[in-house]
Amino acid sequence: MFKKIVALFMAFVLVFAMTACAKTAAPGASEPAAATPGADTPDTDPTDANDPDADTPATQPAAAGKPVAEEGAKLHFMHIYPEHANAIDKSLEIIKRDNPGLEINVSVVPWNEATKSIQTAAATDEMYDIFFQWSSQVPGYNDIGLLLDLTPYVDDEWKSWYISDAALQEYSDDGKIVGMPLRGTAVFLIYNKTLFDEKGWKTPTSQEELETLCDTILGEGLIPISAPGKPNGFQVESIRGRVFDNIVYMNGLIDDPERLTNRKTEWNGLYAESAELVKGWYKKGYFGQNAFGLEREEGQTVFMTGSAAMLLCNNNELIALRELNAAANNFEFGTFPFPKPAAADRGMFTAAGFGDGWGAWSGTKYPAACAAFFRSLAGEEAMTIWANEELCLVPSNQVEYADQVQGDFAAQYADGGYKVVANYNTGNMGDLTGQAFVDYCLSDTMTADEFETQVEGIVARTIADAEE
Repeated sequence: MFKKIVALFMAFVLVFAMTACAKTAAPGASEPAAATPGADTPDTDPTDANDPDADTPATQPAAAGKPVAEEGAKLHFMHIYPEHANAIDKSLEIIKRDNPGLEINVSVVPWNEATKSIQTAAATDEMYDIFFQWSSQVPGYNDIGLLLDLTPYVDDEWKSWYISDAALQEYSDDGKIVGMPLRGTAVFLIYNKTLFDEKGWKTPTSQEELETLCDTILGEGLIPISAPGKPNGFQVESIRGRVFDNIVYMNGLIDDPERLTNRKTEWNGLYAESAELVKGWYKKGYFGQNAFGLEREEGQTVFMTGSAAMLLCNNNELIALRELNAAANNFEFGTFPFPKPAAADRGMFTAAGFGDGWGAWSGTKYPAACAAFFRSLAGEEAMTIWANEELCLVPSNQVEYADQVQGDFAAQYADGGYKVVANYNTGNMGDLTGQAFVDYCLSDTMTADEFETQVEGIVARTIADAEE
């Protein structure tokens, strides 16, 4: 049966291959858009016992429990991390130690060829048992029957190792766990702790306190927040997204199914509200006078030279920031959660996800071995290696981070969940909506409602194009 879905799968992954990580060469920094299941998607399991062509896997357990690899199991493992060879090697040592007799053959492919490699492996009937996947690929992969259901293997003890329920939910579909998270990326606020201490400034605990602090910093002749806005709004747009998260939550729409699948095209002024607020901050100078002309490295420089009191950055920038700071011997920096409105009972951080992860092939002959592989990789020992030797933000709550700022980043994931995962190919929709926000901020005539209508139109057209 698996051979029968290869042609359909190849059509889907061609979409992935053309859109995956188009904007950055950093592995894991971007995720490809999800494929849209076709109307003729097979409704039978790819390992149907009635299909004589099926590669029938071993029987899965009836109830969750610690998985034990099948005797003589041999797994073909594909990853995209040559720069993390040390962590991969040490992780495999742990997995083999925990599962005596398990053989693992390793293939390494470039990050931007991962999807195409899976396509080729499937077409030649030499599919990987375990392979890299972005969380955004989970719905599409699962809809075509590619992913092994890991739910029967994941017991309560295993689940308790994760930083939040959202970590596994990101790799779940149709109520089933069909993948495993490895590491996350998100946008955080970093601040010049030395400067804050000298000035007696307190880190804000509400959105209103953040505005007051920014006004105070402006009065000192400094830029409150270095937020590089090139290209397509970049970090300024991410601030609008954080503000929007809180607005949506306070209006009871955070778990709206249309929102969660990025299909909502009528926001009734909520999108406009977030844009109008952040445009006001931009006009007041909270992000400097040339935010939309700054790229990431330039934004870092503005902060590290002391021109800005805070910086909006991705957690993967921490290594570069540490190196810049060590070279200049400048100041101590820290981080704090992006403040929620005072009226909100909790903050929202829906972009806090674990985009890099793993999947297992539904047609594998060794499903229990795949599950055992994942369980060992999710354990404290392996996760600590990824966290402290590779400076990754991992989904484990068992890790004690050696870098304090990195540990504080991880703690902010408590506000995660409700991540938007489009179930269609979004193409360059994010670029278009981001640039529309830039145009709105720079315009003296466009209203916030007009901007919202423009964004709604972009989303609607993208959905229509994806479903043609």
